[in-house]
Amino acid sequence: MKAFLHRLMAPGMFRKYVFFLLMIPLGYLCQVCIMPYLRIGGVSPNLLYVNIAIITVVYGRVQALWAGLIYGFLMEIMLPGVPYVNLAVYPISSLFVSFVFADKTLRRLQMDRAMKRKTREIPPLVRTVLCAVVNVFVYEVINVAYIYLQGTDLTVTHFRRALQDILLTGLLTLGLAALIRPLILGRRKPEPVLKNQPIVFSKK
Repeated sequence: MKAFLHRLMAPGMFRKYVFFLLMIPLGYLCQVCIMPYLRIGGVSPNLLYVNIAIITVVYGRVQALWAGLIYGFLMEIMLPGVPYVNLAVYPISSLFVSFVFADKTLRRLQMDRAMKRKTREIPPLVRTVLCAVVNVFVYEVINVAYIYLQGTDLTVTHFRRALQDILLTGLLTLGLAALIRPLILGRRKPEPVLKNQPIVFSKK
């Protein structure tokens, strides 16, 4: 037990994947049990996409796809809305959005250095918020389109609720990402930088 806690506290892959395994079920449970009571103007933020955004930036594309698949499957079974929207949109949106906002792999960084490409890196916190906002935007667009195709007349309320969902999810992502990201990564020691010191010859 002591060894497990020691490895959990130390930054590294073990710590990251323990948090990943905890984030998936906790995110779903909080979404279905807590978020319905935290409504502003009748709309609650989408905590699942907050989780997916954090996973996308911290872990990468593969884990983002797995999170999207699990959440889409659970939402389709437990809280069905428009048929098959959750099952399709969560994984597909998570995967394609991750291509834009996930951290670059080591191989990609090495290729950029070899090709001498100078790319402007967006801060991870900003990318996390943008990832959540884009995911929710895609979800709301598809949801509104399905509602319209089923013969329901769209009103201002539909668009207002969609915009509220996007804004509230973005704000929640900003707060939770700033809190959870350091917990996942841990406190990293700054890498030592070798500085060239002038050579001084003493006179004897």
